[in-house]
Amino acid sequence: MLSFILGLIFFPLTILFSWVVVHPQEEKLVLMWGKLTRVIKTPGLCFVNLWGSKVITVSTKQQTIEIHKAVVADANANPIIIAAVCTFKVVNSVKAALQVEDYLNFVRLQAVAVLKQVASKYPYSSPDGHSLKDETAHIGQEMVRILAAKVQIAGVEIISYEISDLSYAPEIAQAMLVRQQAQALVDARKIVVEGAVEIVHDAITHLKAKGVEINPTHQSKVVGNLLAIICGEAKVQPTYAIQDYESDKTSENMQKVIQLLEEIKRNLTPKA
Repeated sequence: MLSFILGLIFFPLTILFSWVVVHPQEEKLVLMWGKLTRVIKTPGLCFVNLWGSKVITVSTKQQTIEIHKAVVADANANPIIIAAVCTFKVVNSVKAALQVEDYLNFVRLQAVAVLKQVASKYPYSSPDGHSLKDETAHIGQEMVRILAAKVQIAGVEIISYEISDLSYAPEIAQAMLVRQQAQALVDARKIVVEGAVEIVHDAITHLKAKGVEINPTHQSKVVGNLLAIICGEAKVQPTYAIQDYESDKTSENMQKVIQLLEEIKRNLTPKA
């Protein structure tokens, strides 16, 4: 009634300054002397009595907030730097305007807390892939679920929550890089050794299939030389140890070698 009386007394001012424009994807909450009386959702020009009224504007558009880089301890207690991007929209303008002081700041603070909470549950990287680095999609869904429960009181719906930056903190970055390089080198060596073993096995099998008989002693030397050549990083020169003839005199191949050497010796000896 008081607003009506003041409107009549100051009629020219009331007519000039009591119009409110509602834009698309926007809602206006009208409080008359501290009491919510109207929620205007239809875009256009609306009349709201100037006297005793307060108009609160709430945007229902999708909004994005950036969670700046923060230092967090992961599941292995290693300090990491993490940042994220959160997308949300207001689905209940009354809650957004009246249940919290500043819904935008409220969502931002809750998003920071959720990011730190979830990041501390996972390691930065892991051989089994269960980590922040390898499961960003799964972790994003988990953060959406947790954050949605926290901001429900503000009438906000969380659309997405994604990690935008992830790295080790500077104080341990160099040490972790060396560790990753060492792990990568070990993994590569394992692959090389497995391949070398298969190649050597195939070589011995093919030699036997071709009728080339190799006794166990010489077979171990062949295997050792092949593994050294395949697994070595630099150019490798295979070697063959010269053993005492007495140990291999029973070998047919060694006897032929001895006869050949004796014949060469006779040919090189000057005749009297």
